[in-house]
Amino acid sequence: MEFTDLYKQSNSQLVRFSPDGKLIAVAVEHRLIVRDAETPKRIHRVYSCSYEAAPYIQEISWSPDSQFLLTASYAMDRVDVWSLEDEGWRCSIHDEVSRVEKALWAPDSRHVMTFSELDLRLSIWSLHGRDERRYIQYPKSNVPVAFHPRGTYMALAQRHDYHDYIAIYATDGWELIKEIEVATVDLAGIMWSPDGLHIVAWDTASSFCVVVVNVAGVVKRLYQPEDEGLGIRTCAWSPTAELLALGGYDRKIRIINHLTWRPTTTLTHRTHVNGEVDVFNEVEVGQSLTQASQAVLASKQRVHTRFDLESTPASIKTVIPQDIHRAAEAKIGVSFVEFNFEGTLLASVNESMPNALWVWRVADMRPITVIQMIRPIRTCTWSPAESVLAFVTGTATVYVWKQDQGCHLFEIPTATVNVSSL
Repeated sequence: MEFTDLYKQSNSQLVRFSPDGKLIAVAVEHRLIVRDAETPKRIHRVYSCSYEAAPYIQEISWSPDSQFLLTASYAMDRVDVWSLEDEGWRCSIHDEVSRVEKALWAPDSRHVMTFSELDLRLSIWSLHGRDERRYIQYPKSNVPVAFHPRGTYMALAQRHDYHDYIAIYATDGWELIKEIEVATVDLAGIMWSPDGLHIVAWDTASSFCVVVVNVAGVVKRLYQPEDEGLGIRTCAWSPTAELLALGGYDRKIRIINHLTWRPTTTLTHRTHVNGEVDVFNEVEVGQSLTQASQAVLASKQRVHTRFDLESTPASIKTVIPQDIHRAAEAKIGVSFVEFNFEGTLLASVNESMPNALWVWRVADMRPITVIQMIRPIRTCTWSPAESVLAFVTGTATVYVWKQDQGCHLFEIPTATVNVSSL
């Protein structure tokens, strides 16, 4: 793995690759800098945003076709769109009725959507000035908008008349196609299946309720287990849409099949693992795991580590949440669950074991690898082209797990850089 030189940025969350992977957008105070992804020293564009006070740029977003960039300063109630082809062209968006709280792109790259404060409305703005602005009332801005894989439809969470709804709109004219009432207390998330045939919706942290509907509005399954406890924290579809993984606040992963929409198995993050499981422990070079943990906490200098393969049975370290009764705020439950690009492997992180990364084999639903780190895992992501899992822990090291090859680590040359996201 190779690393480039360091480049200035104002916020690690305001660095974005373009969808085509050719460019990188970086916010530096009130400036937006677009660099070449292959040769970052080469600067394509520099835009000066007229945001007068800190925090200046609070949001960066590429259009799906990589031709436009969106910047937002919610503190100043401003959203701007910049063109890569025409450096002198700019579109400024300002809602005259209420303050904008969130902005995002439509799949066609020619419309921008903004959420007003207090969930008053969703506004759809066209980059073609001749088109009429559209409004949608009663959106739930805390629930991410879900688009059909082909970008032809939008699923929007709404609440009115004391009920939750999933509203499906056609993105070519933004006309309402279907409104589906869902039996949730407080709808927390929606997601299209990869084949575009179903939508899954889940309830708030205090209520375990999952609803699967098809595009015609028919409820295929309302899943509420008998031992209902805390709700769903995260979920993931397999690439073929045949399986749905539900990561709950109860630290379990329920696998739902697409035929009966019932659980086929439940994956449990156990404190002890046995059998044919590779358990990798990150340890400081020349020290035991306990000594390494103490050294990392006591020192701010770079700590060199390696991975040791531990024999089974092995113990997995756990932590006790401070306030389990505040599930939505407490660090409990399954915080990460994701299938690899083939759908043959599933990776997960349980906040009760924040230093452990689990890899499950989908064929028999058994863990094949558990990776125990010195520090809690910050971010994980699968490669889109091969069974490679990258993750970081907030240190100057990038970690990689490869199927049948084990764990590898790559230290960033500059010790002052700590990686918190990928």
